[in-house]
Order: sequence, then structure tokens, then C-alpha cells
Amino acid sequence: MSSPSDDAILQSIRLYREALQQTLNLFVESGEIAEGSYGWLAGQDASASVDKRDMPQQMADLHEGFVMKVFATMVPASSARNLEQRQLGRILLEHVWGETVQGSKLHEAIDWLITTAEGFSWYEVTRPFLELPSLRDRWGEVITAATRMAHLIAMVDGDDSSLERSRLQSMLDGLENAKQVAKSPTSVTAPTLPSDSATVDHQADLDNAREAISWLRSEAKRLREGTGHDAANKPTPTRAGGGSPASTEPAKAPAKETAEQDDRTPEERLAEARAKMDRLIGLDAIKNQIQTLANFLAMERHRAKEGLPTTKPSLHMAFVGNPGTGKTTVARIIAEIYGGLGVLEKGHLVETDRSGLVAEYAGQTGPKTNAKIDEALDGVLFIDEAYTLIDESGQDQYGREAIQTLLKRMEDQRDRLVVILAGYPKEMTKMIRSNPGLSSRVGTTMHFDDYDPEALCRIFELIAAKAQYVIPTQSRRRLLRGFTHLYFNRDRHFGNGRTSRNSFERSVRRLANRIAGSTEITRELLTTLEPSDIEIPDLTDAQLDAMTEPSGMIRVTCPHCDTPQVIEDTMMGTTTNCNSCSEPMEVQWGSPVIDLKAPAETQPEQDLSTS
Repeated sequence: MSSPSDDAILQSIRLYREALQQTLNLFVESGEIAEGSYGWLAGQDASASVDKRDMPQQMADLHEGFVMKVFATMVPASSARNLEQRQLGRILLEHVWGETVQGSKLHEAIDWLITTAEGFSWYEVTRPFLELPSLRDRWGEVITAATRMAHLIAMVDGDDSSLERSRLQSMLDGLENAKQVAKSPTSVTAPTLPSDSATVDHQADLDNAREAISWLRSEAKRLREGTGHDAANKPTPTRAGGGSPASTEPAKAPAKETAEQDDRTPEERLAEARAKMDRLIGLDAIKNQIQTLANFLAMERHRAKEGLPTTKPSLHMAFVGNPGTGKTTVARIIAEIYGGLGVLEKGHLVETDRSGLVAEYAGQTGPKTNAKIDEALDGVLFIDEAYTLIDESGQDQYGREAIQTLLKRMEDQRDRLVVILAGYPKEMTKMIRSNPGLSSRVGTTMHFDDYDPEALCRIFELIAAKAQYVIPTQSRRRLLRGFTHLYFNRDRHFGNGRTSRNSFERSVRRLANRIAGSTEITRELLTTLEPSDIEIPDLTDAQLDAMTEPSGMIRVTCPHCDTPQVIEDTMMGTTTNCNSCSEPMEVQWGSPVIDLKAPAETQPEQDLSTS
């Protein structure tokens, strides 16, 4: 085997630095998301032994264990380490410690790094992404980060050994096992993670979130103390070029004063919430409803300042739609909007379902429901599958007690509480119509439609773009054809956005397997999802091949003149000129034009009697 050139090694080092920084960004951004969703839970942990810093900083600490675990998996022992991999180990130590280790100290430092990382499990270093509902959507990005770093470590020496491929597969299996551990209801170390099915236990989710946040705070402190350069004992890092040791604290996200404090102004909070809403794929009708409601509330606030009469409409809502249509995400944004407008003091979201409100024994449901409502005061209480609280037979006294308790609090504390009832359209409509108390208090009903094929593709691309993936034209055609088939054959359990996420995660794993045999790792190889990588749930490769083979047409709208037009689907991912205004337009996706061939015309029968 020939040694890699200096240029190739420098390229690998540069890509590895970028991958480490992207991983840090992923964890810090996820910490910001988690803090926005569950920061109110952090204040409930009064233990003096936990880390009191904010969640983005804690996630930054956790990412150190993650990147170390990837390196240790691919380079498990000194005997397996080569010169090029030691250089990447130096880059990793510099990333974790904020300092450069040189000379004889480097060997000892890498030994320490590998030994320390062996004590971490994949479940531990990825737990927030498995147990915090607001972070589960980013699991595909976690897989991407690990895969990219692993490939760079494996291929930095230009070798393609079966041993390194087996280590890569071991890493992917370890990550998949971590996901399965979190799903296992019998696990003593991990609570239940909902699968891709429609049923979600929100009380378990909340309990998981509370436990995971408490764990993160203590784990972040342990990691920071255990991975800092003082913990290594043997090596003493020095700055490149000599000199005194640098600061032991690597540059990370700036810490806030407390985990509970939100130092954003109401205007900033409102602007961020609206920006999140604008970034959502589809949901145009929902966005318009929310914008109208927000505008009305803002107007009423200005009228109050001027001493003018105001009205106080009921802000309680019903969200009706199938699973995966964005109901929980929108509820979280609405809570932030209400917080930014000053309608709610905290503007946090508490998710629950029947299990979080109804007790097992008589006399316990009222207190349990009140306790859950107390958690949501000054915020939004989101009740999924709310229709399960009402039994058509009228025999469910516990569910009826929960409803009566909820109705009273919805009315008595309408200034401090917004309740959102969510579930399937048919069941929710029947529930609200059958209960006058609910119908009079629920002022707004929002209908969440299933995502169409184009929207599913855009969700896939949104997830892929966060991980800096490129989707070529033929891969786009494969995605659009596959999602179109699933959409037109869907039932009410259709996964919607979850289908796109599942497809992305499976496609990334395929990419990892494909490039495992490559002798040279390039940016293009790491970031391009080829057609052979694309996997659609419930469809075989042969089925996708058959769907993609014939040519097809898509409907697009020119962004310059708003003229709709039909073009070939081979134009997706390219730039073309508008048929109307001739301006260039980028074609990312389009709505598939279904070719419904008209039946052949029947020739009139010849009247033989006249011949």
C-alpha cells in the first residue's frame, strides 16, 4: 500500500476539523432547542451536585464524549494506530482541550483519550437525542456526524482494510442498539422511546425528559471534569510553538447565569418564534391562522395601553390531524409566541395524554389532573389523543372526572393557561361536539393536513441540508416517486414527516456502507446522496427502480411571475428558464403530475344491415 500524499493528509485534517466543529454546532443548537422546550423542567432539580449551567453548554460538554467515542471505536488500541491517525488524534485533543499536544506527550494523551472513551456507551453520549422529544428529529444528523468522522479516521492513511470496515459497522450497530435500548420498555437504564407508530405516551415522554435533563446536568459536569486535560494526569498539553499552557476551558457556547433564565427581550422571543414558524414546511393555512391570531392579540395589547376597551377571546384550541403533521411542533411555537406577546408569563409547553391525567383509583384523578395543570400554568398544556378521555358508553368515570377538572381550570385560569387538545380528525370532532363545555371553551380549531409528496421531499431535504448533504437530480426523482406512491396509498396512520426522517436515516446508513469500501474519502463522497443510497420505507429497490425508470412531469411555479407550469422532473436540482417570463429559476422540487391516461375511444360498430 502506498502512503497518502501530504496534500491528502492535509485535506483529511481539514475535513476532520470541520466535522468536529459541525458536531459541536449540532449539540449546542440541540441544547438551545431543548432549553426552549424543557428549560422549565431544569429548575425542578435542586441537587447541589448537578451542573447549573445552561443546556447548550451542557450539550457542548456531552459532545466531547461523543467525538471521543467515535475516535476510540475506530482506533481502539495503540497497535492499530498509524501516524496519520495520530495526527487526527492531535486534532481531536486540540478540539476537546482547546490546546495542542506535541511531541512525546501526544502518544500518552491519545492512550488516555481512548481509555477514557471506552468507559462511555453510545446510549450515554447520545441520550438527549433519544429521550427528549424535541431532539429526536435530529437523530439522522447524529448518525451523519459519527459516520463522517469515522470515515475520515479510517481512511486518513489511504488504506481500505476489512478490519476498519468492521469497526465502522460496529459503530453503526452500536448507535442502532442505543436507539433500541431507549425504545425498550423493560430497560432499567432507559425509559420508553416511542417508535414510528402513532401512539405516543406523553406522560412517559415528560418523565423521560425530566430524567434526561437531570442526567445531562450531572453527566455534563462529570464529562467536563473527566475529559479536561487535568484529568489526563500524564500529558501536559502545551500551545503549539511552546509557551505556557493555555486555558483549560475550550471555547464553547457562552453560559447564561442560570438554566432557567431567558435573557431575550419579548420582541426577540417573538421574532424567533415567528422565524421558526416560517421555516416549517407546508402548513400554510395553519401559519395564516396563527399570524391572524397573533396580530389580533398584539392589537388588543396596544388598545389596552391606550385605555380602549378590549376583548378576551378563548385561546384554547383543538389541533386535528394525523400523526407526524407537526401538531406538537406548532404547539411549542404557539407557546413561544404567547410568551413573546406577554399573553403568557412563561410561554412553555407541557405535553401529556390520558395517562398523565387519569389515575388508576377513585379519588386520584382530580389531584393528578390538577398537578399536571399546575405544571403548565403560565404556559400551554398540550393533550394528545384527547378523545381518549371521553368514553362513548359513558362508563369511564375517571376520564369524565379529568374532563370536569380540566374544564373548570380552563375557565377559572384562562389568563394563565392555554389548553390545546389534539388527535385524529374524526374522533376530535366527535369529542368536541358531544361536550358543550368543551365546544364553548375551544375557540379555535386548526386542521393539519397530511404532507403531500413535494412537502415530504422538502422535509427530507431540510434534514439533509442541516447535515450538509447534496441531493442530485436522479436521487430527487427517486424520492419524489417513492413518496408519491406512499402518499396515494396512505391510511390515517401514514407517518407524514416521520416518513421523511426515517427515509433520511436509512439513506445515510446506506451511504456509510457504500463509501466504506472507498480508498479515498473526499468531501463530495461524504456529502452526496446518490440514487443507490435512497431508501423509502416499505418499498424495495426493485419497486423504486420501476417507479423511477419512466420519464415524468412536475408542476412548478415561477418565483418571479408566479406562473404555474409543467416541466420534466429531470429538471429538479437544476436551473431553468421560466416558460412565461424567461427569468432563470431554481427548480428544487415540484408537485408530481399524475398521468391518468384516457381510455381508448371505442370505434362505432358498422351497421351491416345497410351494406
